[in-house]
Amino acid sequence: MTPPLLTRPRAELPSRSSLGKIVVSDLDRVDTYPTLSDTTVRVMGMVNNSNVSVAEVAGIVRRDGVIAGAVLRAANSCAYRGAKEIEEVQQGVLRMGLQECLKLLSTMGVKTMYNRYPAAVQERCDTLLRHSLFVARLASGLSTAAAVGLPGPAFTAGLLHDIGRVVMCVKCPDDAATAALLTGEETEDTVQLERDRVGTDHGAVGADFAVRNKLPESIVRVILNHHRPADEVAHRELVALVAVADRIANHVQVRHNVTGYNLVTCPHFPVLARRWTPVRAAAFHKTLAQTVVQAMRDTKTMLRSCE
Repeated sequence: MTPPLLTRPRAELPSRSSLGKIVVSDLDRVDTYPTLSDTTVRVMGMVNNSNVSVAEVAGIVRRDGVIAGAVLRAANSCAYRGAKEIEEVQQGVLRMGLQECLKLLSTMGVKTMYNRYPAAVQERCDTLLRHSLFVARLASGLSTAAAVGLPGPAFTAGLLHDIGRVVMCVKCPDDAATAALLTGEETEDTVQLERDRVGTDHGAVGADFAVRNKLPESIVRVILNHHRPADEVAHRELVALVAVADRIANHVQVRHNVTGYNLVTCPHFPVLARRWTPVRAAAFHKTLAQTVVQAMRDTKTMLRSCE
C-alpha cells in the first residue's frame, strides 16, 4: 500500500481550494520542507567561479561519506575506461574536473532534500529529479552550442527549474490524480491543470521556495517563467534556454529519441533565437541531435553515481 504523503487521516484531507495554502506554507522551515542545505547552495554558487580550487571542493566532498563515495564512483566510472582506479577524493575531483564534480554535488544536494520522506514520496521525487537532471545537462550543452551564457549557470537553472513540483509532491496529500499530474508528462495544459487541482502551479511554488531560500534572482526567474519565457524581461535568454531544453527533454523522455523533433514547432525557440542570425540558427539546429545524445549519456552516468 502506498504510504500517505502527510500523516493526517483521509477524512481530514483538505479541499482542493486549500491545497495551495498547504503547499506554500512554511517553505523556509526545515521541519515542514527539506530545504537546500547551505553547502548545496554554496556549491551551486561555485559553478563557473574561476577562483575555486580543487582542494576547496575536495574538502567539501570529504565531509560526507556518501558524497565521497559518489565522487569516487564517478571518477572510476566507464567514462574513464582504462584509467588507473583511484581511492583518494582529491584525485577523484581532479579526474572529474571541478565543473563536473560541482554538478554532481549539486545533484546530490537536491536528492538529499527528500531522502527522509516515505518511499512513495522519494520515488516520485526521483522521477522529477531524472527529468530535471536531463534538462540541466541539456541546457548546459545547448548553452555551449548556442553560445548562450555559461554552461554552469545553465546547468543549475535546469536542475532547479521544476523544484516546485518536488515541493508539491512532498506537501500535497496522497491523492493519486495529483501525484500523476505532478510526475507525468508536461503538456500545454499542465500549468492550468495544476491551478485547477491545487490552486497554484509549480512555477509559482518553486519561485516562492527559491526566494525564501535566498537563491539567485536568475534562478528564481527561470523557475517562475520556464513555461512562459516570452513574459520574462531581466533574464529572458536563460529562461528561454531552459524552456527549450525542457520541451526537448519531455519529447525525448516520452519517445526515447530526438528524431523528428522540429524546433520550429517549439513555441519557446523564437524567444531564444530572436536576435540570432540565420547562420547561427542553422548551426544550432545542426548540433541539436548530438547535444541531446550527449546529455542523455551524461544524465545516465550521473544518476548511477548518485545511487
